[in-house]
Amino acid sequence: MIAFLQMIIKEVSCKSLLNKSGISDYCINLYTGCQHACAYCYARFMKKYTNHKEPWGGFVDVKTNAVEVLKKELVLKKKGEILLSSVTDPYQPLEKKYGLTRNILKELLNYQFPVSILTKSALVLR
Repeated sequence: MIAFLQMIIKEVSCKSLLNKSGISDYCINLYTGCQHACAYCYARFMKKYTNHKEPWGGFVDVKTNAVEVLKKELVLKKKGEILLSSVTDPYQPLEKKYGLTRNILKELLNYQFPVSILTKSALVLR
């Protein structure tokens, strides 16, 4: 793990959340960036799509309106398997504060979308 003097956390709004995926039917990334900062992370390429000067692992953007956006999208989408998350960890430490993953899972349960979760965190067990 890489140690940073300061982790930059920014709350942002997203326009869409449920994205077509080649891994599953859809993927959802509730955060941009990741607090884990794994040296082996394949998602480091995502930094080029941000305006951050910090290295990958030094910032996280939190999509605070994710639940509201997903509610609107679910009524329009054909049912399919959803991957949480393809380029971030849905249960990184910030999830304790924001609870986005937990609330997203509640919505997906309402619509009976099957879900796969990709995480390295024990927080998934709570």
